[in-house]
Amino acid sequence: MVALLLDLAGYTAGANLVDAVAVEPAAGEGAFLVVMIERLAESCRRLGRPISDCRHSLIAYELDEGSAERARTLAAQVLVKQGIAASAAETLAKSWVRTGDYLFDSMTVEADFVIGNPPYIRLEEIPEETALLYRNAYPTMYGRADLYVAFFEAALRQLKHGGACAFICADRWMRNQYGAELRELITSDFAVDVVIEMHNADAFQDEVDAYPAITVIRRQKQGRTIVASAGPEVESVPSGTLAATLLKNTNGKRAAMPAGLHAACVDSWFKGDDPWPCQSTDFVF
Repeated sequence: MVALLLDLAGYTAGANLVDAVAVEPAAGEGAFLVVMIERLAESCRRLGRPISDCRHSLIAYELDEGSAERARTLAAQVLVKQGIAASAAETLAKSWVRTGDYLFDSMTVEADFVIGNPPYIRLEEIPEETALLYRNAYPTMYGRADLYVAFFEAALRQLKHGGACAFICADRWMRNQYGAELRELITSDFAVDVVIEMHNADAFQDEVDAYPAITVIRRQKQGRTIVASAGPEVESVPSGTLAATLLKNTNGKRAAMPAGLHAACVDSWFKGDDPWPCQSTDFVF
């Protein structure tokens, strides 16, 4: 699912990733970071650029210093496997992985991509003082909103024109009351490119109490939207095939859906804070 999300966002080795800025807001165990580094290194080779040109191409945040250091070690190991000298790999890893609170430290960074799996933390699990700071900084954290709502708002604020926020995350905000302010923000100033409901697909490595969905949202005018539902069968289909099939149909070229994938193109998206009823599996192009 990591590769599919990156493909749909356009973070592919065939693009110029060296001169782009990609942000991973919660590096965690490195599921996204590893693949992003691999694609960035391949893009660099394809363009004939020195790896040192990638120093500002990637930013990954971790709140805890121990977790950040593990992410730096992992990043350096990935680069060494790509044939990068250990010293250069360590320098890049230190440049890319930052210890800090993404919700506060990212405000001055403009990005072409913000990609990842934002943390799923209920408000009552956050210290009251910290929760108040988040609410003041991110007004879409309305009512009993989970912390990932603030991550969406932070990511959207960061985007350059045409930039993409691509998350895999619990999808409750699309329909319930606490997601109303976020839906209003998105439909006012951004474009929903892709929504893939993944309730029946094994989207996460560990079992979690969430109903996940992939969303790709861009800072541009709203156009056609891919709405899809993925079942467990899609796990055996290459991510490139899934992405290419969905994007072909968006561009008006019919392509057969792989088993387990049901999808439709929607010519007009919801307005204001209206709920997004995207759970139907009866989609057809």
